Amino acid sequence: MITVNPVDATTALIVLTSLVLGATIVGVLHRASQGRVRHTRDSRIVAIDGVALGRRATLIQFSTEVCSSCRSTARVLDLLATQTPDVLHVDLDVTHRPELAARFRVLQTPTTLILDADGAIRARIGGSVRRDVVRAELDRVLAAA
Repeated sequence: MITVNPVDATTALIVLTSLVLGATIVGVLHRASQGRVRHTRDSRIVAIDGVALGRRATLIQFSTEVCSSCRSTARVLDLLATQTPDVLHVDLDVTHRPELAARFRVLQTPTTLILDADGAIRARIGGSVRRDVVRAELDRVLAAA
């Protein structure tokens, strides 16, 4: 016959509940940060070998080969760049250019940077993008020019 000490069972239940609650909180916070625009004060000019920038703005997307949401993000950014004169969408695969991931502190893909006409980073979006959010941010950057 197996006997269970009530103190051990209570401790196990408390630990299990704490783990589930902690994981839930981390998941909710992570999900809330996805697709949100973070305005930057990064005034450095972006210059990447082999990459031309748009005359008015540039949408730089950092992707990887195995990123499932990168394709949908690329479609949204392509559409916005096509609809907006002198705006380019550039998709950079950090699988083959890991130095870019380090240089721009890319911790997830897709990551999108919105650059102004001078090539300065004006906004950063981590995760999948929403068309209306990027459109609003792009309009803000274009209006400031």
